Amino acid sequence: MGRLPSWAAGNAVKYKLGRLVGYVLSNRMSKTVVVSVPWIYKHPKYIREVPRRTKYFAHDEHELCQIGDMVRLAPSRRLSNRKYHVVDEIIVREDGSEPPSPFPNI
Repeated sequence: MGRLPSWAAGNAVKYKLGRLVGYVLSNRMSKTVVVSVPWIYKHPKYIREVPRRTKYFAHDEHELCQIGDMVRLAPSRRLSNRKYHVVDEIIVREDGSEPPSPFPNI
């Protein structure tokens, strides 16, 4: 799996109002990005927090996402075999530039 950006190492998972927050791993497909969403669970035997990641395919209509961007995903109808989410907004850019505001939604 791809590595998270150094500034994202300590961030916890946020799943608010049906939206996932994660980091763009790949944008090589047309109008599709791969987003890694970190989450933590408590191991039942060792009683430690274990970090995990889930990869989601998300629709990026205007192809604005770059690798390393922190994005918020919104659930949608099934768009393809593995695409069930759309990029709702870009929260933080990897290069530090200002994200597009307002974000053009479909």
